[in-house]
Amino acid sequence: MKILIYLYYPFYEKHLAGGVQVWLKNLIRNMQSKNKNIKFQIVCPTGTMYEYPKDISVDHSLVDMEQDFLTPKIIYENFSKLKKYEENADLIWMIDRTFPINSKKPKLLSLNTLCYERELMSIFQSNWDKMVVLTDFVKRQVEDYVNKFELYEIPCYVDPIFLNFEKNTKVLDKYFKYNPKYKYILFPHRPDPAKGHITAIDILKELIKNDSSYRLLIPLPPLAKQINVDRENESILQIKKYVSSQKLEDYVIFHKWIDYEDLPIYYYIGEYTLFLSKLPETFGLTLLNSISVGTPVISYGVGALNEVVPTGNAHFNINTIEDAVKIISKGKNKCNIKGDKNYVCEKYNLNNISQSYIELFEKLKEEK
Repeated sequence: MKILIYLYYPFYEKHLAGGVQVWLKNLIRNMQSKNKNIKFQIVCPTGTMYEYPKDISVDHSLVDMEQDFLTPKIIYENFSKLKKYEENADLIWMIDRTFPINSKKPKLLSLNTLCYERELMSIFQSNWDKMVVLTDFVKRQVEDYVNKFELYEIPCYVDPIFLNFEKNTKVLDKYFKYNPKYKYILFPHRPDPAKGHITAIDILKELIKNDSSYRLLIPLPPLAKQINVDRENESILQIKKYVSSQKLEDYVIFHKWIDYEDLPIYYYIGEYTLFLSKLPETFGLTLLNSISVGTPVISYGVGALNEVVPTGNAHFNINTIEDAVKIISKGKNKCNIKGDKNYVCEKYNLNNISQSYIELFEKLKEEK
């Protein structure tokens, strides 16, 4: 079975910049290893900042279709390339965007977020046959607009690299100077106002009143994600100004975006991970990444977060800054981390999830 994957972003090997990118790469690899009859072909916009995967077929010659202005010639050339791949495919798999040209081939849309307009628009565009969502929360949001027989639920997975990694903190030196005496509070999110940066800084401010060993880690914008670059840079600038106004320069560490392969040790050194988004989160891969290496998470429980990992053991909901300070001050060793770690590793198993996708691909091909 030949599956064409249509992406709206460059598909890099290492410097991944969001949940969708992280989720897709090793899912493809696992499916290819499980079923030799499945062949994937990715077509995506061009990008020259980082290397592309060598074991996945990627054509990165498209011009980014989400630029403000494209000439008719560019659009024609893009569509001509897509048509060539469409003709050779048995099935088209689209990630958060519908296929821009007409096709009678079976089409599967994976809807991974409800936070942005373009993703929401794909629900109402007709150029798909089946839709996959990550959680029951998302299913409930879209079921009034989608035939239930066209809707499937398949979650994200715990990447095996988080289950077996070398606990070598020296790899962190390329991002910041790691000090085992500090208690690191992690905030592994892009600079979006709705992600809660200011609240995280306010939590730190309260923590250090009683314990000056706390440090807050904040990543700079991911360079691989060439979307909203100016906005994200401006957001980081405002965050730095706020840190300065609170006289917290010695306690907040800004560092470059962590390469995916280094994320396990990054999460591992955390005392707690803050997930302070107020967006309708459709899954929350940060929950799995953090808990799978033994670092508890604090969140507002918005969207699907409490569905993905129920609260009480290593996932805690808060309403106020004081709630967060109280939880963190008790220390991570007071949490039942092992219980939730076992839970996420068993429920979000990569082999099982890739098998669910393989079965859905086969079902869709047969029905069409």
